Amino acid sequence: MESVYAFVERALYGPDGFYEHGGRAGRRGASFVTSPEVGPLFGAVLARALDRWWDDAGRPDEWVVVDAGAGPGTLARAILAAAPACAGALRLVCVERTAAQRELHPDGVASTDRLPEAADVIVANELLDNLAFDLLERTDDGWVPVEVHPDGTTRPDTGGPRVPVATAAAAWVIDARRRLRPHGRLVCFDYADTTAALAARPWTDWVRAFAGHELIPDPFVQPGTRDVTVVVPWDQLPTPDRSTEQATWLAEHGIDELVAEGIAHWQAHAAAPDLTAMRMRSRVREAEALTDPAGLGAFWVGEWRP
Repeated sequence: MESVYAFVERALYGPDGFYEHGGRAGRRGASFVTSPEVGPLFGAVLARALDRWWDDAGRPDEWVVVDAGAGPGTLARAILAAAPACAGALRLVCVERTAAQRELHPDGVASTDRLPEAADVIVANELLDNLAFDLLERTDDGWVPVEVHPDGTTRPDTGGPRVPVATAAAAWVIDARRRLRPHGRLVCFDYADTTAALAARPWTDWVRAFAGHELIPDPFVQPGTRDVTVVVPWDQLPTPDRSTEQATWLAEHGIDELVAEGIAHWQAHAAAPDLTAMRMRSRVREAEALTDPAGLGAFWVGEWRP
């Protein structure tokens, strides 16, 4: 038997873990899709935000932006492709624990397995849900830690409510926040809810496993063959300076303007479309997915300042 925390850490990041053996975000040949994999629009919106924050900081000569939990580097590619105004000062750092994914990072970024000592912006898209967590179950004796048996079953199994314990996620936010420069900010995108709301739902609704773009049952069997995630109990994190939903955040940073630009470009080139025109046309579809109130648009966005 082992704790849920130990199981998740081993199943995802151990020598035989999911991410060391080909598990990653993406479309073809991957396991799941996150906002950056929907298309380059998410990264283009983030590039606009980076420019705004760079302006607010006085346009420093060095602008260190960290993509934490970068996976194969899809978000970094989109930011670079957007050619932000801060590009001359931009030092883009992709942080990824697993060597297999670091090998996929694009040219033009620093690729590493740990956060730099100082940063201006740290972005974590669907990172917190992939950090190890514990489970507690309420029994007649109070809240009891849940353990995983070798066959993938969990004990105790009394049918009482369960809650996640996001110790690693909270510690990560604290650590990332202390690395921010005085004008810096930490921005996390994730599926999240309150601890009380999660306790009121079946735990199988919010402890999830993915493989081959499918939500699969039994997150605690066959470790290393599936991604194991948890809906983040955001109220267990340090209180953010601001929180909102992804659709609102994207609107505040110009997604509608980028979509309008895409439509205009497509209309001007529709008679003889090239690759750029096709990409511009796809912004409409990407925006619909990124702002879907029943999907990515409802994701929680937390922002912290130093």
